[in-house]
Amino acid sequence: MQDVAEHAGVSQRTVSNVVNNYVHVSPKTREKVQKAIKELGYRPNVSAQRLRSGRTGMIALALPNISWPYFAELAHLVQQAAQEFKQTVFVVETDALRDREISSLEGFRSDVVDGVIFSPVELEGKDLPELDVPLVLIGEKIANVGRPHFSVDGWAAAYAVTEHLLDRGARNFVVVGSSDNVITSGPGPQRRKGIEDALASRGLKLSKDSVVETLWTHDAAHFALTEWLRNHDLPDAIIALNDSAAAGSIRALADVGARVPDDVLVTGWDDTDIASYMLPSLTAIKPDKASIAHRSVQTLMELIRDGKTDAGEETIDFELVVRESSTPR
Repeated sequence: MQDVAEHAGVSQRTVSNVVNNYVHVSPKTREKVQKAIKELGYRPNVSAQRLRSGRTGMIALALPNISWPYFAELAHLVQQAAQEFKQTVFVVETDALRDREISSLEGFRSDVVDGVIFSPVELEGKDLPELDVPLVLIGEKIANVGRPHFSVDGWAAAYAVTEHLLDRGARNFVVVGSSDNVITSGPGPQRRKGIEDALASRGLKLSKDSVVETLWTHDAAHFALTEWLRNHDLPDAIIALNDSAAAGSIRALADVGARVPDDVLVTGWDDTDIASYMLPSLTAIKPDKASIAHRSVQTLMELIRDGKTDAGEETIDFELVVRESSTPR
């Protein structure tokens, strides 16, 4: 940096300001320094910068499974939000396993990352290990544990989608997705309760036999609903607890000659990219994924910089995007 300063005829601090993209450097000076940098082939010493600042410039994102479209899209949005703060994101899959969740968190030391955004599945609030870096929680599993937490109100969203189907004339419902499976144990119960309460408001009830237990993947949902249809009449509506399960459900219905939406209404959840391109296009709950990503990164950076934040329990908005799968012709 001193060589660049001498070559450009400016102070070393001015070179530092240009390298760090400070706005108060005049265009003429900035151009002169950038020219010197190019001519000398200067590259900032990232390791030295990190030693001086006491930070790694890296944050961790721990998710259950990035092969699921929702988590893949969320990871992409977190990466984009982190770029605004010049942070690199280190993504870790926990496979929704308790031991992996604990070992991942315990591995996030201050010499590895500056902070962690964590979407838990198996861990409860009391199970969270002590960390020497800031932690922000996302998802519907852990709440009210004294950590910043961003999630969608699963009960309210489930109530809204059920009301939508009731208003379309549906009275006999099937829910595709199990609240008993490990990876769905966080959001599953909230969503099922919202469905049950919406039905109860119209004098209806969701029977135990109307819940098709399955992983929230297209192949598992297809298999499970196919088996269910062997012994049951068609329902009026199917609420799939994510878009992948909805895709598998629509295929299972097609296999038995049932038409969506004419014979059965179908809804999904997450409004991932596939939803608008399915045939028919999929009605789905759309959580504000961009806000979840931005608020979690922004809050984590506040904790890293200042050691504190005003963020606490925050509910992120959602909307019900109505498409062809719940709109009978």
